[in-house]
Amino acid sequence: MDTRLASKAWVPETIPKSKLLRGIYWAIPFASKMDRYFFREMIAPFMMGVMFFVVVLTGHYFYWAIKSIVGQRAPAKDLLLMVVYLVPQAAVLAIPIGMILCTCIVLNRVGREMELMALRASGVSVQRVIMPFIVVAIFVTIGDFLLNDRIVPESNKRANQILYRLAYINPMPLIESDKFFKVSDDLWFYVRLVNYQTNRLEGVLVYQRDPKQWQFPQAIIAQWAQKKPNENQWVLYDGVAHKFNAKGDLIAKIPFRQQIINLPPDLPLLISDNRYPHQLSTQELRQRIETTDKAGQTSYELEIAYHFKFSVPAATLVMTLWAAPLSVRFSRSGSFAGLFIAILGVFLYQGAMGWAEAIGQRYFLPPFWVAWSQNFIFGIMGLWLLWKER
Repeated sequence: MDTRLASKAWVPETIPKSKLLRGIYWAIPFASKMDRYFFREMIAPFMMGVMFFVVVLTGHYFYWAIKSIVGQRAPAKDLLLMVVYLVPQAAVLAIPIGMILCTCIVLNRVGREMELMALRASGVSVQRVIMPFIVVAIFVTIGDFLLNDRIVPESNKRANQILYRLAYINPMPLIESDKFFKVSDDLWFYVRLVNYQTNRLEGVLVYQRDPKQWQFPQAIIAQWAQKKPNENQWVLYDGVAHKFNAKGDLIAKIPFRQQIINLPPDLPLLISDNRYPHQLSTQELRQRIETTDKAGQTSYELEIAYHFKFSVPAATLVMTLWAAPLSVRFSRSGSFAGLFIAILGVFLYQGAMGWAEAIGQRYFLPPFWVAWSQNFIFGIMGLWLLWKER
């Protein structure tokens, strides 16, 4: 054999004998030729997986936008810009899937083409082979969290603004129809219907108590109401104010055409942001949780969304830890074994996440366990599989 050709071939390396070099080999990511080799192999399937799932997750937005808005002659520039703003949110879900996909495909190919056998014959353990995938998964997890926390809230906000403008709908405070909510210790509201087309609240009932003395609250019934732009006030129209004495007897009914209700200064944090909890940053979620607690409402779903902000990006590392040893074990089963393991892992994880959320909301489990239970289950299973693999 030509020695020049043999020197250019990639040869699996053994663990260094020097104590210092062995420490560098184990501690520093991509310090060895093997690590860099795996890193190069991961790039293409990772990028292709992320791009594919981003297209899948944003495709229905684009189709719906074309069907619902282009027919009304919406500007193409605004339409395309809205879809672009929705890409980061789709990328948050696509990045973990892309990482799992590239891990399974690369390890399956390495095992199928006997490269894994050559590595193990040269003294490299399976755990050391999997280490570069774990290290990459850690960095991908951090990047996914920063994308979800810093970029996605702002991009979703801008996408919603474009959507409202294209659909000719003015933004309206996020108040649920047919539900009481507490504004302050002395003010309660009930809204029968939130009409987004006319940008107003219909069927408004207000209970207002005098904070200086205890008595039955004043009950104000109005046909409809609107919030003043850029002011912390609601304007009630065509209503009647009912006044009661200390015994609860009705003493007066005062009709009015227009009446102004002053709102607490922190109420806009609760009702003026029409984004869903998963579209907020962790800091915004904490502020909304505090405001909701002060208003006397339950913040259970907000707390679950807060913990999901951390657990969803962490799924990248957890699922890589689970999928890597399985890909090594079934690498000789065929070229589609890695793809099958990746799809199965995503399916099982999403199913476990859905079950955890449903059971948690049904039995009011702690929000932390609702968001993190599936990560603990798959993480422990991954560590066990990694320990069993020799």
